[in-house]
Amino acid sequence: MKIPIPLNELDKAIMAFQRSNAVVPELLRHLCKGNLYLLIPFHPEVANQEMSYLEGQPMPFLRVQTSKGVAVAVYSSEARALESLKKNKVRPRTYMAAEMSAKDVLGMLGKLNLTMSVNIGCSTGDISLPPESLLKLASGSAFKPAMDDKGSERLRLDKIDPADYPTALVQAVFEFCRQHGEFRAVWIFTRVIAGQPAPALKPYYILVLMEPRDTMLFHDFLLVAKSVSREYEVNLSLTESNTPGCVADLFRQAQPFYVAAGYQPPAAPAPAGP
Repeated sequence: MKIPIPLNELDKAIMAFQRSNAVVPELLRHLCKGNLYLLIPFHPEVANQEMSYLEGQPMPFLRVQTSKGVAVAVYSSEARALESLKKNKVRPRTYMAAEMSAKDVLGMLGKLNLTMSVNIGCSTGDISLPPESLLKLASGSAFKPAMDDKGSERLRLDKIDPADYPTALVQAVFEFCRQHGEFRAVWIFTRVIAGQPAPALKPYYILVLMEPRDTMLFHDFLLVAKSVSREYEVNLSLTESNTPGCVADLFRQAQPFYVAAGYQPPAAPAPAGP
């Protein structure tokens, strides 16, 4: 009888990612913790030792072909590395798992401009990350909210028929918001800049109402939205004001695609008397 491999936290996050991009922030945080495992040619004299890599030396790690090109195979545990080798019918004593700090793996592969594929060939499913993302994870900048330097660009926002919503984006954002009560309502628009030709990637503008506002949580929201925005441009913004009059006006102008359970939008203020 085949004994299943115990699931660690990274395994669970990778499996959850196969169902929804809403778990991207959690997945990335687990990816940066602890150790990861890479495959190197079998050497009995270095078995069961932690691996280190010196810049400039030949890159010994196994690279594989994926749907996104060539990538270095990385695993969440030694058991997952062995699972992949067995699935691909690799002869024993051909490769061995080398253990390295997750931060070291991310930084090393990012600097070498290599894509990383995690748990490829495993029952958990797999994920791939490009080198620029690896560098941001290694440095921690991936989790730091960036200052918005777009200024006060004036845009005309157009409402979207629900039938035309970008499904993958809306589903991921909806699922993420359901997990966090601070998100009260979310709107999605397209945008048209007067006098400009249509852009190559269709732009979407997501407007978020948070109560209370939370900069780090909003950044996690951004990570989720950006993870599914390969076919279009996504722009995100918090509502300019959370005052009842402003919020009521937003609900009057457009219907949000997400409203938190139990949230009651404020009533529009009564018109001023004579």
